[in-house]
Amino acid sequence: MGIAGNSEMTDSTSQCDANLPRVLAFEMQTGGHHPSYIRNFAMQWAEKIQEHGIDFLVTKQFQERHDSVFELVNELAPQRIRMLALTKEESHQVRVESKFREFAGWKLFCSYAESLRSSKAMLMYSDHFQLPMLVGRSAPCPVSCIYFRPTFHYGQLRDYRPTWKQRIAAWRKKWMLGRLLKLKCMDTLYCLDPLAIDYIGEHLPTKAKVRQLPDSFVQAPIPAKRLKELRSNLGIEEGRKVVLLLGILDLRKGPEQLLQAVDSLDEASKRKLCLVMAGKLDEKVESSVLAAIERLQAQQSSQIVLHNEYITDTSVQDYYELADIALTTYQRHMGMSSALIRAGLAGKPVLSSSYGLMGEIVRRHQLGIQIDTTDPNEFSEGLSKVINEDSGELFDASEALSFAETHSPDALGRTLQDWVES
Repeated sequence: MGIAGNSEMTDSTSQCDANLPRVLAFEMQTGGHHPSYIRNFAMQWAEKIQEHGIDFLVTKQFQERHDSVFELVNELAPQRIRMLALTKEESHQVRVESKFREFAGWKLFCSYAESLRSSKAMLMYSDHFQLPMLVGRSAPCPVSCIYFRPTFHYGQLRDYRPTWKQRIAAWRKKWMLGRLLKLKCMDTLYCLDPLAIDYIGEHLPTKAKVRQLPDSFVQAPIPAKRLKELRSNLGIEEGRKVVLLLGILDLRKGPEQLLQAVDSLDEASKRKLCLVMAGKLDEKVESSVLAAIERLQAQQSSQIVLHNEYITDTSVQDYYELADIALTTYQRHMGMSSALIRAGLAGKPVLSSSYGLMGEIVRRHQLGIQIDTTDPNEFSEGLSKVINEDSGELFDASEALSFAETHSPDALGRTLQDWVES
């Protein structure tokens, strides 16, 4: 194991207050929301938690890809907060292609928690660790988990019609979680889904605490000049309604279905539209998406802007402020999406998939309109509606902002305080 030999660990360890009890937060993922979660956790820890230290343990790939996050966290409060990286060899064991990455990750997690003498620990993305927790090595300290994709309660949601495969998957998840909640080492299960929290409380006996986790964001003023520069850099034409799809553009995000819906619009709607697709194209959809964009651009009606690069977390909110409509038109997405919070914070309505938790949240909080994104006609009609109707008619702006503020940094800070002091 790499604690002694890893230079990042040696440098940061030398500044730590050895008298503080320390907790461990383990993150095996590198993309999506994971860098912002670590940054937001660390910023709230620096501000609100003085009597405990925290060690964020990530892969070498995370450190290389998000060096700015790595450096920022290590500079916040060096005596209390530090970022640690697995060695290259350890990081190789938990690479995405590995068949046993979760078991290898769990073993490393336990070894580091023991070596760092962690008083308690948190798995920042626990969905794939459930089986290793049940049959693998015993944890050396109390363990809390962030559970992102519960679906066992989706049967209670409106318009949800599961297939037999989905029913079996839901039963398996429920059974697995029921076993997990009885483990001696389980401390607190955190989940972004408030409906899942309610369901667990009603249907699953547990020794562990079950709490909702605010999906925090960093709120900072965005100068008008910066938005003007972003609009100019993207080449957005005047008079068009900006519709935004942001994030890793993969099969789950449904970029192919989105472009098909654009192609089906009437000419008047196309002339009003500027579709901004901001994020790295996944190789599985890259060729088909590029071909569809080229075909649409040849029509010279709608404007399609593809920014085929990873969007850093510090610039994500700029795109939501720039947009008129935010898209969460994913294909059968499980769990929450921070895009709903980002859009609410920016005061922008969403065009959302009606599926699962995301559709339910949009309905309950009047964040926009929902469509069946697997239905080409309904997708096109929904897109036409958000292009042609006034934004104020599509959602309740005050309700959307209130929803976003329940996921504020302060709410996350209070949650972390409760966790470390319990």
